[in-house]
Amino acid sequence: NMKKITLLTLMLTFLATLAFAQVTESQKFMSEGTFNCLTVELPEGIEKNAPKEWMKFFKKYGNTKKNRKTDEYFTDDAKILGMNDNSVDVYAKFEGNTMSVWFNLSEAYLSSAEHLDGYAMGEQILMDFGLHLKVLLVEEEIKTEGKSLTKLENDLAKLEKNKTTLERNIEDWKAKIAQAEIDVEQTKEDQETKITEVEQQKSLLDLVKGRLAELRKE
Repeated sequence: NMKKITLLTLMLTFLATLAFAQVTESQKFMSEGTFNCLTVELPEGIEKNAPKEWMKFFKKYGNTKKNRKTDEYFTDDAKILGMNDNSVDVYAKFEGNTMSVWFNLSEAYLSSAEHLDGYAMGEQILMDFGLHLKVLLVEEEIKTEGKSLTKLENDLAKLEKNKTTLERNIEDWKAKIAQAEIDVEQTKEDQETKITEVEQQKSLLDLVKGRLAELRKE
């Protein structure tokens, strides 16, 4: 049914978010020229928040600022252990659901061909960031589903309250019906008694009228 399909969809979506981000390497143009960069595909639905999250995520390496002219996020003199002994200038750019990052090591831009260990570090950083975004998405999904659960629980509580009220009303109505049935039987008895009294009163009236007629004859 529809509930099972929805649950299956949510489970598949959740499992999909756990997949590791794939990092690719290529030459791309940026504000300083065309250089080697690492690119990762971002999870769908978080593109707008990704730049802000990158600034927070990358804060442990250095202070990141947005260059409004180039639309790049620049980290000056980042300290990245395992990539380079010296500081690294990092440029990040977001295009749709992809993110490209250039690591300027001063003598060259990071590449797998020239900096095997450093490249592994850069790749890990992007994979960790991708996982960070996916965790945020799942947390948001949990909040959304939690709100839906709260609403359903509130609806259920209302239904249970209505059921209790209806059951109480039914018991009240049953009691009133039972009392009404007793009252009907009592009314029948009262009617029969009253009919007898009426007949007796009619007989008495006829008797008095007869006496009056006899008196007028005298």
